[in-house]
Amino acid sequence: MWWYCKKTTMISLLITGWLSVQSVDAFGISSFGKANTDPPKPATTTPPPARICSRQPDCAGISSSSCVRTHYDSVTRCLCGDNSSPVNGQCEAQSKTLYHVCTGSEECNDGLICASPNITSASPPHYRVYTPQDKICLCDKENGFVEREHTCSDADILKTSLFAIIVVTCLRKIVAY
Repeated sequence: MWWYCKKTTMISLLITGWLSVQSVDAFGISSFGKANTDPPKPATTTPPPARICSRQPDCAGISSSSCVRTHYDSVTRCLCGDNSSPVNGQCEAQSKTLYHVCTGSEECNDGLICASPNITSASPPHYRVYTPQDKICLCDKENGFVEREHTCSDADILKTSLFAIIVVTCLRKIVAY
């Protein structure tokens, strides 16, 4: 019976201790009534999306912009060469990515050349904003760059990498035996 009283006393002490800690947390240390001394934070504004366009002339008022469609947007917009939205009608980007209007290949990023798009009735919709006289940054097919999902990938490097993986795998199997 004495062990029962001892056990009950221990449990009572534990519960009392736990309740006293809980009451300190609940009443003693509180954020209620605390004065907000933090300075107000400035409102964060996101820039408005770029102007929607259907032809390259729609972007004439925005310097260095092109009417392009990106992989992350389903509509064509007047975007800067790095696919960012113009700020106050101006673009800061120096070089241009895929599908941007250009006058020479030096304006285009690596792996791209400035050329006239091959516009036919079967062309993708994002090509139809240009005329056959327009020149845009396109994948440099002569140097092995292939267009896929609105980007250019280096097909030669990919082929070489796959070949290297196959050779290394075969060598590992030969050494393992």
